Amino acid sequence: MAETADLVVVGAGIAGASVGFFAAQRGLRVVVIEQGLPASGASGFTAGYIRCHYANPHEAYFAVESWRMHSHWAEVVGGQSGFRRNGFLFIVPPALAPALAENVALMRQMGVPTEALDAQGVVLAQPFLSPEGIGAAAWEPESGFADPGDSIGSLLAGLRARGGQVRLETGPARLVMAQERVVGVRAGDIDILAPRVVLTAGAATRGLAAQAGVELPVFPMPIGAGLLRRQVAPGSPMPACTIDHTTEQWYRGEIGDDLVIGAGYEDSIGFSAGPEEGDKPFASPTREELVAGAARLLSRMPDLERAMPRGTWVGVDSRTPDGHAIAGPLPGVEGLYVLTGGNGKGFKFGPSMGRTLASVIAGEPFAASPLHPFGLERFTTGQAIRGAHEYAWGSFA
Repeated sequence: MAETADLVVVGAGIAGASVGFFAAQRGLRVVVIEQGLPASGASGFTAGYIRCHYANPHEAYFAVESWRMHSHWAEVVGGQSGFRRNGFLFIVPPALAPALAENVALMRQMGVPTEALDAQGVVLAQPFLSPEGIGAAAWEPESGFADPGDSIGSLLAGLRARGGQVRLETGPARLVMAQERVVGVRAGDIDILAPRVVLTAGAATRGLAAQAGVELPVFPMPIGAGLLRRQVAPGSPMPACTIDHTTEQWYRGEIGDDLVIGAGYEDSIGFSAGPEEGDKPFASPTREELVAGAARLLSRMPDLERAMPRGTWVGVDSRTPDGHAIAGPLPGVEGLYVLTGGNGKGFKFGPSMGRTLASVIAGEPFAASPLHPFGLERFTTGQAIRGAHEYAWGSFA
């Protein structure tokens, strides 16, 4: 049994939902297939940061575009993304303060409301924090976090409203090939024939690309997190979405007095471990690992001494050798595209990269696209994605 479409998208996380929505908006007949449920992969376990501060202009461009999209989600997509502006704080030690000042200047040139704070400025912005070890911080008062269910749900609803289809719980997908071009996807017992296919299945994208003879350097990246219940006075401000180089930890406030923090799997976040291989399951962090994650933050947030652990989880993102996404057409296979390699940042970049990839799929030249630096060929040409004032911790900036 065969059906037809202009584009098949494999994966219904934030990347697949975004590509599908914007391709349908351009008039393509789109089918999104998902072996499970929407946001059942890495997107559903994200901390949801929507912030702009990056040390390289290529990622900064897409971060700013996604921030603008979330700021006007009802107009751009329809519905709501659950965007909450509790601010974003990027803390560095004294040695990195000059680099931070340069990167804040880059963000301001791109129209982002941001400023560089000294240690006392951080305490003024977030009174419950200690200034210990802070050299400087980038402060974005209009940034925050979004809800993956709301974001992906509204994108898929918009796709359906434009004539697209979403097929869920299809089981594993297989590419349908004709010599060196893709001609569709087999989902369960149905062939969906299409001249263009985009793979947005996170770490599983590697196996899908291999069906077309393409070696994709994408590996599983477990990111552990946990929830703490803070003991604070009623009406205390919600902690901003924060990345703290001095403690090598991240955290953000949650509705109520809860705090989401990193827990376990620190090597994956810091890129100091080798790549994970295979399809092995990853266990949620233990209570002890959550407590250890909180202990790393005690010097920054002293009230965590009274916090109560509430639970942990692990999301499996996709990791690349250089810590940046892979996006665009796959060389040597006509009609096959990819958007993967979240590296802990995919939820943020998904809407803007998805919109740009939809434009490429619809006919805009990839060589002139802001996605071009993220093409697979960079690993053979040596064209690194770097900024003039890089930091040192993982790929998070």
